[in-house]
Amino acid sequence: MPASPDRWSRWLLERRDAGDERQRDVVLEHLEVFRDGVLALAEPLDGATMLDVGCGDGLIGLAALERVGPDGRVIFADISEALLERTRDAAGADDRAQFVLSRAEDLVQIADESVDVATTRSVLIYVADKAAALRALHRVLRPGGRISLFEPINRLMFPEPVDRLWGYNVSAITDLAAKVKASYAALRDPAADTMMDFDDRDLVDLAEAAGFERIHLECHIDIEPFAHLLPLGLDTLLDISPNPLAPTLREALDDALTGPERERFLTHYGQVVAEDAPLRRSAVAYLAARKRG
Repeated sequence: MPASPDRWSRWLLERRDAGDERQRDVVLEHLEVFRDGVLALAEPLDGATMLDVGCGDGLIGLAALERVGPDGRVIFADISEALLERTRDAAGADDRAQFVLSRAEDLVQIADESVDVATTRSVLIYVADKAAALRALHRVLRPGGRISLFEPINRLMFPEPVDRLWGYNVSAITDLAAKVKASYAALRDPAADTMMDFDDRDLVDLAEAAGFERIHLECHIDIEPFAHLLPLGLDTLLDISPNPLAPTLREALDDALTGPERERFLTHYGQVVAEDAPLRRSAVAYLAARKRG
């Protein structure tokens, strides 16, 4: 019997791109840059046992299968049975792939000192006890084992300026945009606080406290017009959720605005979306570290 959808699978497979296949291709093309960055810092992988924590739909782990070689293996770990099921289907009959239902905070299904490399992409951002997650990563690594982590650093870039909403210029309707932003805050899951409770320095401190050494962190901050992620039409944008714990823009509009306000908002916002690229405000960190050998 197929696993039931959950908030994580619904977001990755539907709400992240509004179910639009063209938009999904655009998003995945963008995410490939982060994937390649994580795997580059994880090398060498040939013959390694790699653990991908919070594997999602397999972005990191499936690509790692191409790098670990015939003697390596990849353990896909996630808290979503639905996503593990999808990733298992994508991996096919590859006996180098193993699938484990496990939380990042404890990794209880992973034995001590059993993996050579562990990776994450946008996982710790959803974990309340980040210190426990780093300790769990340290525990499962063999002596000399390595981590390669990627995390958005939202604290450095959010909230957006008052004249921006999802990167688009809303200076003509800042009164309505303020109501929509307030609705986002009211409708989001309170667990989303974990997305703002750390920065790049905290990641370094957490890794060091967990026992890692040779810690290296790269923080990339960008503010630029970014047509690459331009949604394919206003309707698609309205049904995109920025993360698994947030409403879609349409849901926030319906909650925040009256009928006439909604019409005024969509008239202005639709024109901006059609004519201008959004201003991308991004802060992300790559962290690599080693367990003492």
